Amino acid sequence: MSVKLLAATVVVCLAFVVGLSWMISKEIDKISTATSDNAQWTVAQVDVELLRYRLALETDGSDPADLRNLRRRFDVFYSRMSTLLYGNSFIQLRNSPTFSGSLERLLTFLEETVPIIDGDDPQLIAALPDLQKAAVEITPVAREMTLAGLAAFAENTRDRRQEVMKTLVILAVFVMILLAILIVAAAKLMQMNAIARRHAAEVEQASEQLKTIVETSLDAIVLADFRGRILTQNPAADTMFGSLQDRATVNLKDLFSPDETKEKFDFIGTGKPLPAGSRRFEIQSLHKDGIYFPAEVSIDRSGGGEDQVYVAYIRDISRRKNAEDALRDARDRALAGEKAKSEFLAVMSHEMRTPLNGILGTMQLMRPLSTGKREIELLDRMESSGRLLLSLVNDVLDLSKYEAGKLTLEDRAFALPDLLKGIVDTNRPMATANGNSLNWSWVGPERNWVRGDQRRLRQILLNLVSNAVKFTRNGEVEIEVEEMASPSGTIEFRVIDTGIGIGEDDIERIFQDFETLDSSYARQAGGTGLGLGIVRRLVNMMGGEIGAESEPGEGSLFWVRIPFNSVDHSDVVNDDVEVPITTPTGERSLSVLLVEDNEINRFVARELLNSEGHKVTEAANGQEGVELANETLFDLILMDISMPVKDGVAATIEIRAGDGASSGTPIIAVTAHALPEEVEGFLKSGMQDCLSKPIERNALKRILAQVAYSNAVVTTDKVAHQNGTKLPYFDPSQLEALASALGFEQVETLINRLRAEGSATTDRLMGMSTNDPELAAVVHQFAGSCASFGLTSLRESLYGIEGKKKSGALVSNSEIEALKPLWKKSESALLSWASQQRDYNG
Repeated sequence: MSVKLLAATVVVCLAFVVGLSWMISKEIDKISTATSDNAQWTVAQVDVELLRYRLALETDGSDPADLRNLRRRFDVFYSRMSTLLYGNSFIQLRNSPTFSGSLERLLTFLEETVPIIDGDDPQLIAALPDLQKAAVEITPVAREMTLAGLAAFAENTRDRRQEVMKTLVILAVFVMILLAILIVAAAKLMQMNAIARRHAAEVEQASEQLKTIVETSLDAIVLADFRGRILTQNPAADTMFGSLQDRATVNLKDLFSPDETKEKFDFIGTGKPLPAGSRRFEIQSLHKDGIYFPAEVSIDRSGGGEDQVYVAYIRDISRRKNAEDALRDARDRALAGEKAKSEFLAVMSHEMRTPLNGILGTMQLMRPLSTGKREIELLDRMESSGRLLLSLVNDVLDLSKYEAGKLTLEDRAFALPDLLKGIVDTNRPMATANGNSLNWSWVGPERNWVRGDQRRLRQILLNLVSNAVKFTRNGEVEIEVEEMASPSGTIEFRVIDTGIGIGEDDIERIFQDFETLDSSYARQAGGTGLGLGIVRRLVNMMGGEIGAESEPGEGSLFWVRIPFNSVDHSDVVNDDVEVPITTPTGERSLSVLLVEDNEINRFVARELLNSEGHKVTEAANGQEGVELANETLFDLILMDISMPVKDGVAATIEIRAGDGASSGTPIIAVTAHALPEEVEGFLKSGMQDCLSKPIERNALKRILAQVAYSNAVVTTDKVAHQNGTKLPYFDPSQLEALASALGFEQVETLINRLRAEGSATTDRLMGMSTNDPELAAVVHQFAGSCASFGLTSLRESLYGIEGKKKSGALVSNSEIEALKPLWKKSESALLSWASQQRDYNG
């Protein structure tokens, strides 16, 4: 029965297609005829419009209406020609050589006539005879074009009809093919029907299997309706929550903690879709025994409206949570152990530095007393060994600080040639002892000044150069410096040696901690293997990269690329003037308060000071130092940082805040904690400079020279600082360093420039609103100038205003108004110092 119905359907479809094809053929013929007639009329109308134009030319031009009629007829004729030229219906006509030739002649006629028609009336009247003659001459051309167009239309229409008939034939063929396909499809459908019945049986079987899976699942599976009422659940849910028949309530929300269901299940009963993050979550679930346990819920909905249902999978994750807690505790214990190890390394490194400082300092004291060549040689070896041990301790200390995240970088201007010269000078004795030459040079254009962390760069290059010198015998070690073509201002340092070289497999390994290529007792060179590991960390901190190229027996090339900021003139003047270590003639003996808790360090410092002819008073902790500073006027205070009772920073703040005899005395920090961020903290507390342990005789003499030369590092005029300390109006150490390097006359010229800038800037600030967007930029620029000239108090006030502007805090008018008198007092202190220097220099 179904086959007969299908055959009848095919016959009906075939008859419908044939009839439709006939109707389409008739309709196409009608449309084609209408379009052709319209186009033929347009072509024929050209001849008519030309005749009308000729009739309009039959006038003497005396009547303006005749001239207007003439122009209108010409425009109509021109319009007909434009239609033939641009109309889509005439594309094929324009491809006809006869038609297109006549069309071009007519267009030429029109283009020649347009200026006359568009001209003024007298011109048109004068040209009427010529226009009549031209129109008569062009009439045969127009008629020729019209006849050619009509003939082309006739031929084109015939061709189009033939094409349509061909198309219909093809359509009929395709319809027959389609019919055959339908017959085949019908057979296929019958086959698919059989397959569908088979699949239905398989689906039913799969449904039974799924039911078995659900019933045997260890996770609770719950099906709830639109309002959360539980419709059914699997046996695991019965075990976890109790059967539906045994429970007083059967709502999905009742299975969980009431404190969490309001947030987690707010979509139930609302019809709102489940947010992506709400489909899987953890929650406290209520066991049938009345005990809450951690559960993981995965929920989604099926259907829409009130017919939708919710399917929830609920898993007891108590064991997983217990395992996570145990893992977390283990991790915390491991981190605590790692922290304890880092702290132990840091403490031990620091404690080891203390006796090392004593040893190295004592050897400095012994040098003037040692006159014999043998004694000096022994001292050299002792000092070399002590400094090697100190460098190892410093490596461990740097490693522990890096692991603790306490290593930070400083950004200041420095001269690369000076740094490289110092590195070469430091390593030259060892290089000479190994028979090596050691030099450095620029490759390409020189860039002498940069901004960055000078201390870390020196540490990186010292490590690389010392390694090169250590593993090279009777060879060469070269340091090449080259500025890269990079917008980041990157400079590449290359340390090249002709030493023993490194195997390709070992290049990556040498940058790991505690790795040495030869760990045997018979190795040629010592070391912990920490150096290159720390170097790579420092390079990464500075935003650079490091690598090596080497062949065994051929030497090695270590390269470091580090980006540096650009330097302006004020950076160079402020930060990098070398202070001479020699003191002027007539240096006076200073009264020095030494605050140090370690007896050995006190002994070394005392002897160094006594050897320079200075008087020393000692204090064993910060509190004793504060009491002595309040009672006695000292020329200089050397303040240790880590001390019992009261540390050096707290002692300095208390001395500066009080009105004791030495409240204005310069205080110099003496510590092994010489990191940039720590030094900045020392300066903010009221200290003027920092000496690193072990104390170097030359560094100490430089500080003493500044104090003896200027009579004081801090003037007695002070102002209250925001952290409670008292800052000087003027710290002359900056200008004294400049005077030593440049001469007092040059410094006096700079002072005059500062006075002009200060007066102009303070006057401008007095006229600015606290909300002025340029306020921060103005105070920042002026603060930089004040820092360069040691105007400490004014600099800090300006920095305070700048900080408020950058953080969005309010700046009061009184803060701005206070700058003018503060500048006057700072200027007065500056001029007083200049006057003293002028008298001193004669």
